[in-house]
Amino acid sequence: MPQFDYKARQPDGTTTTGTIESADRRQATQRLREQKLSPITLKEARSAKRSALGALREKAKSLTASKRQSATADHGIQPSKGTPKREKVGLAFLTRLLELHASGLPIGDAIRILSQRLSDSEQKQLASSIWRDLSEGATLAGALTRQSLYFSGSISYVIEAGEATGNLAPILRKVIDFLEEKQAIRQKMITSMAYPGFICTVAFGVVIIFLTVLLPQIQGMLDRLGGEMTWSAQLLMDGSAFLIKFGPFLLIALVLAAVALSQWRKRPTGRKKSDKWFLKLPLLGKIFYYSDLFQSGNLVSTLLESGINTTEVLRLTERTLKNTELRERFHTARGQVNEGLSIAQAFKRNAFMPDLAVDILTVGENTGNLGHSMSEVTKGFRLELTKRLGLMTNLVASGALICAFLMVALIAIGIVTSVFQVSQTLSN
Repeated sequence: MPQFDYKARQPDGTTTTGTIESADRRQATQRLREQKLSPITLKEARSAKRSALGALREKAKSLTASKRQSATADHGIQPSKGTPKREKVGLAFLTRLLELHASGLPIGDAIRILSQRLSDSEQKQLASSIWRDLSEGATLAGALTRQSLYFSGSISYVIEAGEATGNLAPILRKVIDFLEEKQAIRQKMITSMAYPGFICTVAFGVVIIFLTVLLPQIQGMLDRLGGEMTWSAQLLMDGSAFLIKFGPFLLIALVLAAVALSQWRKRPTGRKKSDKWFLKLPLLGKIFYYSDLFQSGNLVSTLLESGINTTEVLRLTERTLKNTELRERFHTARGQVNEGLSIAQAFKRNAFMPDLAVDILTVGENTGNLGHSMSEVTKGFRLELTKRLGLMTNLVASGALICAFLMVALIAIGIVTSVFQVSQTLSN
C-alpha cells in the first residue's frame, strides 16, 4: 500500500510530521482528519530514504523559519501597507486557494499546485513565495504575514485562528467575502468621483486657455483702444497673477505640512492625538469610526463562530484596530471582560460601540448566541459605513461641480463683459 509523508497541524496549534499508509491521497487526508490533524502538506513517500545530511538540512530550514516567525511576532513588526492593485492580486490568490482546499486538497498541496499552474505571473510568484515558506516549516498565517504588500495583518490573524481550530475553509470564505466587499466599496467611490473629476479637469483646462490666450488678447485690445478691464476680467487676471507669484510657495508649504504631520504621527503621542482628532471630524470621523467597527466586528463574529474562546478572540481583534483611540477603548474593555464583565457591558462602559449595537450584543450573550448577534451588528456597521461613504461622495461631487460651474460662469461673464466693453469703446 502506498505511503504518504505528511505535515499536519495538531489541535493545540503545533505542527507534526510523519508517514501514513493509505490507498490514495484522498483517503490519507480523511484518515488524518479522523486523527484530528489538519494536513498542511501530503505527498507520496519516495522509495529511497532521505540522507542524514538532507534531513539535517531540512531541519535547519525549519528552525530558521520558526525563529523568523517568532521574532516577527515578539517584536510586533507591523506589515507595510500594500496598494489596491496588489490587494486585488492577494484576493484572487485566496479565491483560487479556497477552490482547491474546499475540494479536499490540503493547504500545502493546494499552494504548491497554484505555484505551478497559475497563469498570472504576479499570482504565481506570490504562490511560489508562500510555498517556499511553508516548505521551510512556516504556518500559512506566518507565510501571509511576510507578504504584507498583498495581505493586511488582520487577514493573517484570522488565518492563524482558522489554522488553530483546523477549520480553515469557512475562515477563508469569510476573509474573501470581506475583501470583496472592501473592493466593491472602493470601486464605488472611484466610479462616483470619476464624473466630477472629469468636469473639474475640463473646467480647469478652460480657465487656463482663457487666462493664457483669450484674456491677454482682450487686454491688449482694450489698452490700444484706451478702454478699461471689466471687474470680472480683472478679478481673473489678479487671481492668475497671485497664483503665479505665490502658488509655488503655497504648494511647498502644503508639502512640508503634510511631511511634518506624517512624521508627527509616527510618534506615539502624535498618533494618539491625531487619531482622537480624526474621530471628531464632521463627516470623516464617523467613516473612520464605522470602518474600524466593521472590520473588528466582522473578525469577532468570524472567530466566535469558529469556536475560538472569547479571550483569544478579543486578543486577536485588538491587534487589527487601526485607530489608537478605539484600540485603547477596546483594550480597556478587554481587560474588564477578562475580569468577569460581559462584552456588551464592557463595550458600553468604554463607548466602543453605539447603544443599539450594545443592546443586540446583550441579547446575544443572554441567549448564548453571541457570534450571530455580532454578525448582525456588523451588518449594521456595514450599512452605516456605506451610507456615510455615499454621503461624502455626493458632497464632494456636488462641491466639485459647483466650483467648476462657478469658474466657467466667471469666465463667461468675463468674456461677455469684455466684448461689451470693447464694443462700447469702439462706438465712443
